[in-house]
Amino acid sequence: MASRDYLIRQIEEMGLFLAILLRRILKMKEENQLEQMETAVREELLQELKLDIDQVIVLENEDFLNAIKEHLTTEDQLERLADILMVLGKENMKSYLLTKANYLQKSMFLFVYLQENSSVFSYERREKIMEIQEALRLKGL
Repeated sequence: MASRDYLIRQIEEMGLFLAILLRRILKMKEENQLEQMETAVREELLQELKLDIDQVIVLENEDFLNAIKEHLTTEDQLERLADILMVLGKENMKSYLLTKANYLQKSMFLFVYLQENSSVFSYERREKIMEIQEALRLKGL
């Protein structure tokens, strides 16, 4: 009986989390608030993964990878984080250029890491790497 109650509470909590997230996303979309989107992503990573993205993106690549791997264990999870960092780095928000560059550089690092260490070659990853390289080049980095 106790395990059933626990399971019900977990389902309710996930439903509440999804409802709050959905409201936040819909409001940001409706109001076109890109800066709030960045904040929301940071908060969700911190809340769900216990990962402070602002602290880990300034680490050296190997330290960054070790910190990330404490929270994300699969290639798919690492790739999703790389996608998130890519979006944050490319969005036209009023954040510091250095922060945006760090997002892009860490995203590229993860994509390259995955490309080199995965048993499957991905053309999509290759395209993303090239896209990030071009974005960094255009920003003069």
